[in-house]
Amino acid sequence: MTIIRPVRWELRDNPEHRRFVAERLIALKAGLQEQVHAATSEHSLRLATWNIMHFGDGGAYDRSTESMLYIAEIIDHFDLVAVQEVNENIDRLEELIAKYLGSGWDYLVTDVVEGSAGNNERLAFLYRTGKVQFCREVGEIVLPTGDEIAAPGADGSNAVLQFARTPFSVSFRAGWLRFKLCTVHIHYGKDQSQGSPDMVRRREEIAKVAGLLAKRQEHERLAGEKRAAVWADPKEGGWNANYILLGDFNIVSPEHETMRALTDAGFTVQDKDHADIAGSGKHYDQIAHKTGHPGFKAHDSGVFDMFGYVYRDEDAGHYVDRARLEVLSARKDPKPGQPPQRTRNEAMAYFRSYYRKHQMSDHKLLWAELCIDYANDYLERIIDEPTI
Repeated sequence: MTIIRPVRWELRDNPEHRRFVAERLIALKAGLQEQVHAATSEHSLRLATWNIMHFGDGGAYDRSTESMLYIAEIIDHFDLVAVQEVNENIDRLEELIAKYLGSGWDYLVTDVVEGSAGNNERLAFLYRTGKVQFCREVGEIVLPTGDEIAAPGADGSNAVLQFARTPFSVSFRAGWLRFKLCTVHIHYGKDQSQGSPDMVRRREEIAKVAGLLAKRQEHERLAGEKRAAVWADPKEGGWNANYILLGDFNIVSPEHETMRALTDAGFTVQDKDHADIAGSGKHYDQIAHKTGHPGFKAHDSGVFDMFGYVYRDEDAGHYVDRARLEVLSARKDPKPGQPPQRTRNEAMAYFRSYYRKHQMSDHKLLWAELCIDYANDYLERIIDEPTI
């Protein structure tokens, strides 16, 4: 359960808005219960990936108490969440854990990615300690010499590159399932046209990380089977060779070359039709797996649209008239001839197109339910073994 006391104490200056936030939290809890918890099992792992837009960046992206309550509530309905776009200052991330999620949660976060392409971003995993065990194996993915990304430059030359934002891989265990979880935030760029240097680099980054992890998974599976051959069924030795690759791939569509770069490496994409980002027709966020466990099961998956419950279109008038947020009414840098204050309609439009996105995210959360209880499968294998 999340820590919700800030509703009372930090929103006390506006009792009407405090009541409104309490109502929205109840609606959000009900929506998550209906879409996620009621449809999944407590004996499964509820895995999610969420690009939380510029989380911790301050300025326009500085989350309010209200937004932190909503973000925490969403995360708390899952067991393990990969987060992209955590920024250099991790005060907000630490506050999210300590003040809103509580002692039952922990996190792992990368160092800042240097350079303009990296955008001073970090990647993070947040996990419920009562359900998920960190297996103390962690690393950032660096391509070996000779296998770097070849991306065309604007002048026609070819550059040899590493990832714009280094993928982050961690080993976890939940129930019977041990797996390596790698999260990515693939290069986006300014030019989205087919064959552009940015699009080529995007495709190459996906192909390189998927190809490298596929090779590692195959090596681990074969090595495990070889070790197990001396004491058990060799197939049991590969049960821990399970790789899950997820995050913001900036994949254009299920039919696009960016998706093929992922699936051609042997990864199975979890319900690719679900990953449409904010109704845009884009399928940026994905959960994919390549596993050695013979009974690996991904039961269900989906996308949670937070704007169906909080910061809804129909709430714009409340935020302008009753929450009275100055950022909605006052223009930060008015153009010549513009009045310093927005009209009511302009303020509501600003809320819908800009404010709520920067308080929550421009990405929806993508989730999958994974089986982690293989006790019956294991016992049935023993029953089926010959007794002579």
